[in-house]
Amino acid sequence: MAPVDLVFDTVGGELLARSAAVVREGGRLVSVAEDPPADAPVDTRYFVVEPKRDQLAEITGLIDGGHVRPAIDSVFPLADARAAFERSMAPGKAGKVVIRIADA
Repeated sequence: MAPVDLVFDTVGGELLARSAAVVREGGRLVSVAEDPPADAPVDTRYFVVEPKRDQLAEITGLIDGGHVRPAIDSVFPLADARAAFERSMAPGKAGKVVIRIADA
């Protein structure tokens, strides 16, 4: 994998710890999940995101209007929540792992 200019982490944990290795010299590692490792060899930033009502309403409108489409890797019924969690932790996902609570 070629080095990247920016990693924007929303997960934290092990993924965040490994992320610095893929950032090129002069690049940046940004996390909204937790503080990046203090010993990361690249520039790091951590910030807390606070939801704002008007922004959430705008996002809701975009979703309802079909302008935002999430990338979904897989869908599991609630009874298979354990398998869904295992998939969510597995490498190589192409989108979000969804747990379907009830059929619509």
